[in-house]
Amino acid sequence: MLQGQTQEPSLPENPLAVPPSVGRHIGSNDQNEPVIGQSAEIDRDWYGLYYRERSGSYQFQTVFPLWAERKMPNDRATLISPLFYQRRSTDVDADVLFPFFWRLRDEDTHTTIVGPFMHRESEGRPAAPGQPARPGRHDNWLFPFFFEGKSDDGSGYFHVPLLLTFNQHTASRGFNLAGPLFCKWRGGPACDARTADKIDLGVAPFYFYGRDETTEYELIPPLLHYYSYNDVGDRWTNLWGPFLRQHDREGDVFNIMPFYWHSWGKNEDHTTLFPFFHYGYKGNSSLLITPLFVNARGENNEQTFATWGYARYRGRTELDMITPLYWHYRDPDIKLDRRLILPFYYRNTSPRSDDIAIFPFYGRFHRPGISDTTWLTPLIRHRTDLTGWQTSIYPFFHVGREYSRTHLVLAPIVWDFASPHSRQTVILPFYYRFANKAEGTVTQLALNTYYKEERVRGGKDWQFHFFPLFSYGETPGGHWWNLLYGLAGYTRDGALSKVRALYVPITLSE
Repeated sequence: MLQGQTQEPSLPENPLAVPPSVGRHIGSNDQNEPVIGQSAEIDRDWYGLYYRERSGSYQFQTVFPLWAERKMPNDRATLISPLFYQRRSTDVDADVLFPFFWRLRDEDTHTTIVGPFMHRESEGRPAAPGQPARPGRHDNWLFPFFFEGKSDDGSGYFHVPLLLTFNQHTASRGFNLAGPLFCKWRGGPACDARTADKIDLGVAPFYFYGRDETTEYELIPPLLHYYSYNDVGDRWTNLWGPFLRQHDREGDVFNIMPFYWHSWGKNEDHTTLFPFFHYGYKGNSSLLITPLFVNARGENNEQTFATWGYARYRGRTELDMITPLYWHYRDPDIKLDRRLILPFYYRNTSPRSDDIAIFPFYGRFHRPGISDTTWLTPLIRHRTDLTGWQTSIYPFFHVGREYSRTHLVLAPIVWDFASPHSRQTVILPFYYRFANKAEGTVTQLALNTYYKEERVRGGKDWQFHFFPLFSYGETPGGHWWNLLYGLAGYTRDGALSKVRALYVPITLSE
C-alpha cells in the first residue's frame, strides 16, 4: 500500500453490540443471560398442548399453560403455573411458591421471603478491575413493623414505624429518632457526644442540645432557658426566664427583663431601670433619659437637652426648639441663620441665600447673583434669574423671557410665544399669526382677512384675501387680483396675462 493511502471503511460484525467497557458507563438493557448451548440445527416437537424445542445443549419444553422447563449448560429453570418457579444455575438460583415463599440467590447475595418477613444476606467482595469493592451486609424486614440492616463498612439502619423509631447511620454520621427523642451527628459511628465532631440531640419540645468544633447550644423551652457559646470571639449567652447574661471580648450584659438592663465594657457602661431612667457613657459621650428630660453629650462635647415643650442642641451647629411652634437653627461655619414660627413665618439668611415667607401673603427667596423669586399670596409670582424673568398671576396671566425667547399668556384668550426664529400669536377668536423666519413663512388670519407669505426661488410669494370681496397677490414673476373669487380679475405671470369676466378666464397674451 502506498504511503498516505487509507483503508476503505467497514462496518463491525455486530453494529448494535455495546462493548462491556462502554456499557458500564452508559448503561444497557442487556440482562447478562444470553441463550447459550444452541447449535445451527433446531428440533421441534408439538403434540397438542405439549411443545419441545432442542438445539445442541439447549432444550425448552412446555405443557401449556401448566408446566414449562428450559435447560442450558449449567442452567435449568422450571415453571409450574401459576404458583411454583424454580431455577438452578451457576450465578442465579430461585425457589418461589407465589406469593408465600421466595428463596433467591444472585451470585453471593441470598434473599429469603416468607410472607411479610424478608432476610437478605450478601457476602463482601474485594475490588477488582472494572468493579469497586462491595462490603458484606444483611437486611431483616417484618413488613410493616420492623426494618433492620447492617453493612461491614459500618453503615446500617433500624426502623420500627409503629413506635416512631428510626435509625440510619454510616461509619461517620447518622440520625436517630425514637418518638420525641432525636439525635443527629457527624464524625463517629454512634450518637456519642464524646466521639462526634458535630451533634444535635434532644427530647422535643422540652430539651435541645448541640455542639460542633467551635459552638455549643442548649435550649429548654419549659424553663425559658437558652445557652449558647461560640469559641470565635469567646461569646456566650445564658438566659433563664427574665435573667439574661451575655459576654464577649467587647463587654458584658446582665438584664432582668423587662425592668433592669445593664451592659458594660472597656470605658463604657449603660444602665436602664425601666420606666424611670437610663444612664450610660462611652468614652467622652454620655446619655441620661428620664420621664422629664433627656440630656446627651457627644464625643466632641456637643450637647443635647430636651424636655416637654423645649429642646436645645449645642455643637458645631446650634438649634433651639419651643416645640412645636418655634425653631431656630444656626451654623456659624457658613453663617447660616434659620428661624421658623409655625405655621406663618420663615426666615433664612446666609451668604448664599436670603429668604423670608409670611404665609400666605408674602414670600421672597433670593440667591444673590443667581435668582430672586417673590410671591404675593399664593397666586402672584415674579422670578428673575440668570436666564431671564417671569411674572405669573395664577392661573390666567403669564409673561416672561428666557434667553432670547419670550412668552405672553392671558388665558384663555391671548397666547404669544416668540424666539429669534419664529413667533406664534393667537387672540381668540379673531386673530391668528404664525411666522417662521428660518423657513421664510408667515400665515395670518384676522377677522375676515387672510395673509400668507413664503420665500420662493427668485423672491417672495405673498397673497392677501378680504373675504369674500377681494384678493390680491404677487409672485417673483407677476401679480394677480380677483373680485368675488373671479367675477372679475387679472393675472400676469411673466409674458402671460389673463383676465376673468363672469368667472371665465380670457388669455390676453402668451
